[in-house]
Amino acid sequence: MPTKDYILDNVAGYKAEDLYGFINKGLVTFDELCNDTNGEFSPKVRQELKRMLEHGDDDEWASAQAAHTIEAVQHYLDTFAEGKFRPEARALKAQIEREQADAAAQESAENDWDALDKNDIDALNDFVTNNPDSVHAAEANQRINDLLLDSIMDYDIDTLIDEIKQILNEEENTLSKNLNANIANKIRSYIDNGYATKAEFLDKLREDCNLLNASAVKHLIDEHLITIADLSGIGIDKQFIKAMLNDQQTDDYTCTRNLDRIHKQSTEVYFWGIPSSGKSCALGAILSVAGSGRVAKVMDADTASQGYGYMTYLTSHFPQNGKVGTLLGRTPVDAFYEMGFDLTDDGNRTHPITCIDMAGELMTCMFKSNAGMRLEDGELNMLDTMTKVLIDNRSTNRKIHFFVIEYGGEERIYNGYHQDVFLDGALSYIKDTGIFKKETDAIFIMVTKVDKMKRVTRDAITQYVKDNYLGFYNGLDKICCDNEINGKRVEIVAFSLGKVCFQSYCKFDTKPAENVVDIMLKHSASNHGGKLGIIGKIFRG
Repeated sequence: MPTKDYILDNVAGYKAEDLYGFINKGLVTFDELCNDTNGEFSPKVRQELKRMLEHGDDDEWASAQAAHTIEAVQHYLDTFAEGKFRPEARALKAQIEREQADAAAQESAENDWDALDKNDIDALNDFVTNNPDSVHAAEANQRINDLLLDSIMDYDIDTLIDEIKQILNEEENTLSKNLNANIANKIRSYIDNGYATKAEFLDKLREDCNLLNASAVKHLIDEHLITIADLSGIGIDKQFIKAMLNDQQTDDYTCTRNLDRIHKQSTEVYFWGIPSSGKSCALGAILSVAGSGRVAKVMDADTASQGYGYMTYLTSHFPQNGKVGTLLGRTPVDAFYEMGFDLTDDGNRTHPITCIDMAGELMTCMFKSNAGMRLEDGELNMLDTMTKVLIDNRSTNRKIHFFVIEYGGEERIYNGYHQDVFLDGALSYIKDTGIFKKETDAIFIMVTKVDKMKRVTRDAITQYVKDNYLGFYNGLDKICCDNEINGKRVEIVAFSLGKVCFQSYCKFDTKPAENVVDIMLKHSASNHGGKLGIIGKIFRG
């Protein structure tokens, strides 16, 4: 450190800022520099030094604050031993030191986080203990919770399939536009988290190619979760793949007309079932076969029937030449359709028949009525139509009833309930109204979609119904016994459309439908004598 005399003798060799520092350190004064330097103190440096002395404290403090470094703040403290901002400077220096320490700790935590095994609960717990203030502490705790939940829930491919079915159950009833995306996201999540593999999912699709509809499968391809080669690899027929890629689909049927009575003198065949039970598709297949010449020689449709247009729609989707057909679109769940026709059997006997497709929501209405729940106007109209057809304006025609149950439908939720709730509700309503006590020749339970079964036998189908719908089965059986219907017992019919894929396309197998047409012929009135000669045999009693 120079002495005062040295500074005064060598003033010409110092800059203004050097002299400024000497003055602030008390080594020399401004007056001494002006008076005791023998004219060596240049006017320019003197002017600059004077300005610094007048404003230097403020300027230096502002500069230190702007730099926000320990070095800058320390320079201020070193330069201004009596500076007016020294308390603030010391506080700022301490703050910067804390910030640098925090930054160093955060950098260390970042390095620890990057190197951490995110699937090791112990390592995650150690990270949280050692780095409680890390921005990753919350993420680590969430990961610990996820890993613990995984160990409890035992996530695997079967859990994924259950969750997909849950999405379908929940969103089918709301017609969600996000259904396909939600399914894809769920599959991706399972694969990304290692709960299931793509190969395992494809195996499930191999086991049940109707797990998803065509739109959902196409979305999985678009999202690069599966490929066309994958579908071929699990044995999906190329005709189904082609139909899916071409987005083949059928327009919905929306035409409805009121029905107050059955107009045709005929054997009436009623089809009951909740929406998605397969009732309409089964009826379309049956009517298609009825007009094919395979069982009956001739089918003469009654174009005056209230449901003639609907009958035409149903029968147009089941090619019988090995080609893939597109299953039905949506049909009104609140409409009744009367479809009349005459069948001519191999003995040239004429069988006048009317098939009635009961409204899909009717069973919901019957259940709600029994439960004392509020019914909307449309639901009241459905009950009113059924009452007109089967009670108030009831014909004396012979009657056959098919109750359609979807195989596997016991797992599906519809309007908040399983299928058996609506079947039991309908049965209670039927008992209370007594609509099966007169003119009923036969009652059948038709189990659709039995192609899902590994082995279809009469005993297996019967056992399936008893395992899942025993109360409903026993109730119908008692009605048959009490009213001497169908040999005093309810019969079970297995039904399948054939090979169905992606819930949308079908290679039609006519045999199950042929069996139902044969049943209708055997249980319906007929005569050689034309329509007038048939009348007496149509009526029961």
